[in-house]
Amino acid sequence: MAQRDKFVNGAVGKGIDGAVAARLFDIMESFAGYGFNKSHSAAYAMISYQTAYLKTHYPLEYMCAFLSSVIDNQDRVVYYLKECQRLGINVLPPDINESYENFSVAAGGIRFGLGAIKNIGINAVKQVVEIRKTGPFSSLFDFCRRVDPGQLNKRMLENLIVAGCFDSLGITRKQALSIMDECLNLALKIKESESSQQMSLFGEVSELVEEPQVAVKGELDNQEKLRREKEVLGFYVSANPLDAYRDILSCITTHQLADLQNITEDEYVRVAGTVLNLNRRVSRKGDSYARFDLEDLSGRMEVMVFPSAFRQNMERLNADQAVIVEGFLDTRDETPKLSLRRLQNLPRRLRELHLRLAGDDYEDEDKKRGIMELIANNPGDIEVYLHLPPRRVIALNESFNVQASLALKKELAAICGQSNVWYN
Repeated sequence: MAQRDKFVNGAVGKGIDGAVAARLFDIMESFAGYGFNKSHSAAYAMISYQTAYLKTHYPLEYMCAFLSSVIDNQDRVVYYLKECQRLGINVLPPDINESYENFSVAAGGIRFGLGAIKNIGINAVKQVVEIRKTGPFSSLFDFCRRVDPGQLNKRMLENLIVAGCFDSLGITRKQALSIMDECLNLALKIKESESSQQMSLFGEVSELVEEPQVAVKGELDNQEKLRREKEVLGFYVSANPLDAYRDILSCITTHQLADLQNITEDEYVRVAGTVLNLNRRVSRKGDSYARFDLEDLSGRMEVMVFPSAFRQNMERLNADQAVIVEGFLDTRDETPKLSLRRLQNLPRRLRELHLRLAGDDYEDEDKKRGIMELIANNPGDIEVYLHLPPRRVIALNESFNVQASLALKKELAAICGQSNVWYN
């Protein structure tokens, strides 16, 4: 009864009708009598306490166990990898001499498991770990030479390379790919010779074979390197296409993707991320349109590019490109999507500050005065553009130039609204 009175009085204090609050408490009390008994509550409480304790005091081991428990489900692996990022846990790329079948705790973070790499057979992984006990692999050819060719094919080796497994052996991914076929073919010939017990007058066949030499220089283009890495790992490990823009992302966007759950459908937003899973299509009417996933540092969301927007932005729409997407949130389906209106490439440096004034703001003299005071108090070399109703854009003269400042953006957003202030 004490809890009932406390609940009802609290609800009434918040403007809820007393009879409604009492009825709601009665429903909850009735459900509690059979829907969730004390034994269940006690068990869940104990598990919640234990997991919270482990995550707090042993975050590396805790997250490593979670990742290994879902290693066969790449979507769940990616989900927990993002949680590692949020917790500040460094996820290390897979290494042919250090990674095991599952994820493992290593110096400096969590080491990616070989079993999480796309299209890598579990038997091959177990053999790699077993063979490694006799000594680390010294080169790509040494790896091909020692692993059973029946467990290793070209596709698997290529995936191991682009995942970064051989980076620590002093060979770039581009170089490893260039000698991959030669290493596999030569290793297979050696195995065949040994299995037929052919002996040279001068010793074992393997001792006479010269290791393939690398002829190419350099590394894969960074965009291709990251694209292929993500294809096989489901996650950017060595870097992220957005890394080069981290310092300015918060200035050039109005929201992160994770923030869009809290906005209204008619609010115009500006987000930045990487284009994934680009799918160009043609409608029954013959109009071209597209859809893709946009991924930023906070999450992922599907983006629809309808015919009119497609025609205006098609030249800038490319897979694995870091871009700015402007548009509206579409919540008609169960899963919210972004409806693209404008697409831009991410800038390397900031040159412009844009302020959008809605109808009411445009008429509010106090707001306009506050905006101009902030601009005057933050001089710099960034040009200022005012977007006025209905569709006018005014460029202020250079005496109103401002600095590139996240603090200034936040102060202006407090006046104009978060969706109406951004840098370009």
